[in-house]
Amino acid sequence: MTGLIQDVRYALRQLRKNPGFTVVAVLTLAWGIAATTVLYSILDGAYIHFAPTEQGNRNTLITQKFTKQGSQTARFSAAEYFDLASLRGPFEGFLAIRHSGAALTEESEQGTNPEQVPIVMATANIFSLNGITPLAGRVFTQEEDRPGGPNVAVLTYRLWARRFARNPDVVGKIVRLDGIPYSVIGVTPRRFQAWGADIYVPLDLDPASADRSVRDLTVSGVRKDVISADQTAPFLREVAHREEAQYATTNREYAGLVYQPIDVRVGVMSDLRLAVYLLMGAVALLLLIAATNIANLLVARTLARAREIATRLAIGATTCLLARQFLTESTLLALLSALAGVALGIALLRPALALIPAHYIGEESEIHASWAALLVSFFCALILGLLFGAAPAILISRGRILRNLGQNRMGFSADHRRSRYRTVLLLPQVGLAFVVLTSAGLMLRTYRQITSMDLGFQPDRVLSMRIALPTVRYPDSATVTAVSRQLTDRVRSLPGVVDVAVSSRRPMEGGRPDALEFSVPGSPLNTIRGTASADYRIVAPSYFTVIQNPLREGRGFTEGDTPSAPAVAIVNESFAHKYIPNETAVGKQLRLALPTDAREVGLTQIVGVVADSRQFAWDVRDVLYEPSPPEIFLPLLQHSQSARDLAVLLRTQGEPATLTEAVRRQIHGLNPDQPVYGVQTLRAMTDESLGPAHLCLVLLGALAAAALITACIGLYAIVSYGVAQRTQEIGVRMALGARRLEIARLIVIEGMRVVLVGLAVGLAMSFGTARLMSSLLYGVPPHDLATLISVCVLLVVVAALACYIPARRAAKVDPMVALGYE
Repeated sequence: MTGLIQDVRYALRQLRKNPGFTVVAVLTLAWGIAATTVLYSILDGAYIHFAPTEQGNRNTLITQKFTKQGSQTARFSAAEYFDLASLRGPFEGFLAIRHSGAALTEESEQGTNPEQVPIVMATANIFSLNGITPLAGRVFTQEEDRPGGPNVAVLTYRLWARRFARNPDVVGKIVRLDGIPYSVIGVTPRRFQAWGADIYVPLDLDPASADRSVRDLTVSGVRKDVISADQTAPFLREVAHREEAQYATTNREYAGLVYQPIDVRVGVMSDLRLAVYLLMGAVALLLLIAATNIANLLVARTLARAREIATRLAIGATTCLLARQFLTESTLLALLSALAGVALGIALLRPALALIPAHYIGEESEIHASWAALLVSFFCALILGLLFGAAPAILISRGRILRNLGQNRMGFSADHRRSRYRTVLLLPQVGLAFVVLTSAGLMLRTYRQITSMDLGFQPDRVLSMRIALPTVRYPDSATVTAVSRQLTDRVRSLPGVVDVAVSSRRPMEGGRPDALEFSVPGSPLNTIRGTASADYRIVAPSYFTVIQNPLREGRGFTEGDTPSAPAVAIVNESFAHKYIPNETAVGKQLRLALPTDAREVGLTQIVGVVADSRQFAWDVRDVLYEPSPPEIFLPLLQHSQSARDLAVLLRTQGEPATLTEAVRRQIHGLNPDQPVYGVQTLRAMTDESLGPAHLCLVLLGALAAAALITACIGLYAIVSYGVAQRTQEIGVRMALGARRLEIARLIVIEGMRVVLVGLAVGLAMSFGTARLMSSLLYGVPPHDLATLISVCVLLVVVAALACYIPARRAAKVDPMVALGYE
């Protein structure tokens, strides 16, 4: 212990004696440690500890794939859910939910204060399966979760804190959801708001339900401990075969039925998880660059202190003790870097989170610099400290420095073994820097491709918001139509508004799109039932004008498309090419079945075809690579009963966000109790869908800059050390007639030789890493020639500058001073 304390004191003196070296080493490693802290914190909070309980982390979304019909859905009917609920296998149980939304009001002295809140109608076992005990009150029971059961509600902690200021007397209070009274019976723990809920109410499913065609439930199973989602697939496959055998005769879509499990954590994080893994790989490369750089600097310092070390060995010191001393110094350097890096990482975590759209982070996720992230960062720093400290320790333990004591000064200075050491340690620095820079370059080109791609609509200068029209206040189509017309007229009259429209969904809006089942009379579809499904939305006549979605054929909707007029529809180009190929779609008829009506609404004539437009998808690859899905547009005037949750879109002359309050006032002028929510510009919604690409671009750019700077610092330092050690040699050369330009050229050529070899190594490595990130690229090949050439030129130019500065200093050496050196 006494020896260790002496080593620590000596290491501190050495680091204090060389402040330039210490600062450079600490900062280069600290950036990598900071990035490790940030990325592991995101992965830990958003994936590893996604939910507040272990059971919550084992939620598995079940989807149905009707292979013979060529369709897939994450929705189940009540009968299908009860079939699953009676089973166990690798699951602890199954729960069912239905998403909804309602205007929340409460009676107070100030009157009503409406707020649109997300509602989750759930089976009573949602709490027990997730291991949740209420923070206050109780949760609803199986007896309450039945048709005709009492109106009871459980609030989430988030809503309780925001709306009710954590008032414990809220239990027993009556609140109104769309005007219907509910009794608050409990409050969930702080982090539990599964499936995006603010309020949980009983689902009230009827166990006797036999209708399998109305699918509006989301079903999740909670896996048993240590069982992954993939391991449940064989069990679900057997269950699907039993369902097919029992019901395929009455429900033909069951032929070829497949149940597919999706880990909810994977489903929420989607491409963000891939982006985080990619960035962690880039961070690992940066840490290796930094460690190699520090090892190079330590070797150079060791060679510079060769006479001191040889003297100490000659008077009795052992190579083991000297190696331990150098390891102590490197470990201390790593710990200082870890402290600086962790502090920097904690400071950078919030700005990094701001780059991630909210829908990639689960409602229950809580991301902060956890102890796990800090321990991982310190462990990485410690391992790297031992690695880069091993280089000088190995150099000393070989005993070659002993021979230097007997060499004259010029002999030691001309020892070319030092050049080999520098080359071995510089090559990986340049090669790894090339890989990181190439990755950043590919993401930069990808982002430019993404931001310039044709979306099929113009998102700039469009403001959007949502309103819900409950049945209690707007009981029929006439009232919904009337309020939508009044709202449109009011908002259109505002200064700065070019045009306004309402629709059931917005372009690039999150969530799963509504599906509409249809058939084409006279054109049998290649499915068992002769029907197919397509995304659909219900829109006002001005919708296509507001978002500037061009009409390719036929006409748009008009005010004359009323309920008394013939039923009409507009389809996009994908729909026309897929279902009505080789002929014009305009004039063709469709037979539609709106999910909200669960019935056929008769024949509908296609009157127009619009250009395809990009739409939101949880998987970014679907947005970028997959063609736009077939879509049907229906006129609001004919289907207002099915469009109660309306989106308001307005195109403005100036900055759209400045009109938010003016539009809100117009809405409240129609109904003071009408909540307005989801206020967002269409440009912001579009940018959110490309979140992982944006995150990779920013962080990879920062890591690439750090890698380039680190590699160049290492190159500069090593060339500078080499110049210092070769002072006598340079003096002799100049005394024998060498010109200053020749000396400078000699130094630059020796440094650039290593850089060029490093570029070749990096080029070979980049072919492997580029394929790993290919899923995040768009419109750019993994081995993009322009990117590779640009990175080569950048590295060569910067490396030449790093070599030129010490070379220029070497060229100014006075031969007389150099010959008298040391």
